[in-house]
Amino acid sequence: MSEKSPWQRMLIFAAGPAFSLLLGILIYSVMYMAGSNVPQAILGAPAAGTPAQVAGVKKGDRVIGINGSNIDSWTQLQQQLLEPMILGQSVTLQLRDQSNSDRDVTIALLPAPKDLEGVNLSTLNGLDIDAPPPSAAQVIAGGAGEAAGMKQGDVIVQAGARTDLNARAFIEEIEKNAGQRVPLVVLRDGQRLALNVTPRPTKGPDGVSQGKIGVALQSGYPMTFVRYGLFESVALATTRTLDTAWFSVKMLGKMVIGQVSWKNISGPVTIADYAGKSASLGFERFIEFIALITISIGVLNLIPIPGLDGGQMLFAFFEIVRGRPLPAFVQEKGLAFGYMLLLALMVVAFLNDVMRITG
Repeated sequence: MSEKSPWQRMLIFAAGPAFSLLLGILIYSVMYMAGSNVPQAILGAPAAGTPAQVAGVKKGDRVIGINGSNIDSWTQLQQQLLEPMILGQSVTLQLRDQSNSDRDVTIALLPAPKDLEGVNLSTLNGLDIDAPPPSAAQVIAGGAGEAAGMKQGDVIVQAGARTDLNARAFIEEIEKNAGQRVPLVVLRDGQRLALNVTPRPTKGPDGVSQGKIGVALQSGYPMTFVRYGLFESVALATTRTLDTAWFSVKMLGKMVIGQVSWKNISGPVTIADYAGKSASLGFERFIEFIALITISIGVLNLIPIPGLDGGQMLFAFFEIVRGRPLPAFVQEKGLAFGYMLLLALMVVAFLNDVMRITG
């Protein structure tokens, strides 16, 4: 490597991060061209006092654009909202209500807390998806649901006094009523039926008794098939990759100045856990996760820390400016400092993993 000119060394060290970004573009391009069934960007009723409620968002509003860019799905909306929600920026949503009337609303999003662990930024801002009432995907033989007369395909529209049901709300209602009768109203073949179910007490992961009825749920979100042509896919993939990379850089900067907690750094244990969770959601989510990790590695390698590609590029840059290489002892001290910094970063990541595992 020493026989190469500084410019050649810079190009060689830049090749690794560049390939990571190109791989991200390739993965996203293939995904956009293949297309997928995704939920429509339909918003649920925002909680009182949230930015979305204050701005006038209503249940059933469909997001068709954000800051002038078209939105085709819930997935795309979440991608576009991630950075504004973390940075606490204002966004303008183009909405279409249930009567097909369009309007614009400007939402002043809340700045995210320093520690993002366990925080649902969409819920924090009142921008959750409109979840339809859950239906019974499977009624387990011998369970409390079967004893109450529930059948596969039943749509659960009321549990106790709650009529604004989604899967999460129904599970909460069942879990907190262990051993107590819960009146249900279900839709079966277009008919409303009244049932009574008594959740059976079951010890949860934290040792607290929770109600279970032996019914697997599914939610029938309105779906749309989204697919793009070759050139549009490449353009969208390039924009998404560069936006993700730049967002990573900004998050690193905010960690350095203390605006974002170092607890958000993940180590191999958390990455493996997220990989497993994404795989359980389907091949497409898993590939998206791989693309995100690939882009993150590319950005990390560009950081000008000796020991990383960015650090080697920095040495080559100084050589170009000075007209001769940096003194050997400066390079040695720089590498030693860089490796110590990387080791400290690894320790922080492992400690964060341990904290997440232990709660």
